[in-house]
Amino acid sequence: MKHKSKNQGAFYRLKRWWLGLSFPLYCKAHGVKQYQGAIVQSVQGDELQIVHRAKHGFPYNVYVYSKPLNCVLGYLDEYLSKKLVKLFGKGFCRDAFVETITGGGAYPYYGCNIRILESMSFMEDCEDFSALRGE
Repeated sequence: MKHKSKNQGAFYRLKRWWLGLSFPLYCKAHGVKQYQGAIVQSVQGDELQIVHRAKHGFPYNVYVYSKPLNCVLGYLDEYLSKKLVKLFGKGFCRDAFVETITGGGAYPYYGCNIRILESMSFMEDCEDFSALRGE
């Protein structure tokens, strides 16, 4: 069994390298226009979860979910989403943090830069994200 887990770890590292992913990953939430109220309430360091939820026509839909606010802040772009689904599998959840809130003032919208981790340490039940129901 020990040998098998070493091989699985090596395969995971090879797959991560092949996909060009390095953690922590820094990126931004997309589609933030409809989530402006939630983004304005967010602060640097807020815990997030990155949640894959495929929808009809959008098999790589990955949401940025705020734990303190219990709502969605946006989603990841399709290019990164595809890579994460290939690495972690369908239905994955991963930890993340709000890195910075951008925009406002002279800009019409706020944005959210995030830091994605490989961990699942502050994991919620991935089947019970109330903000993702009915979308």
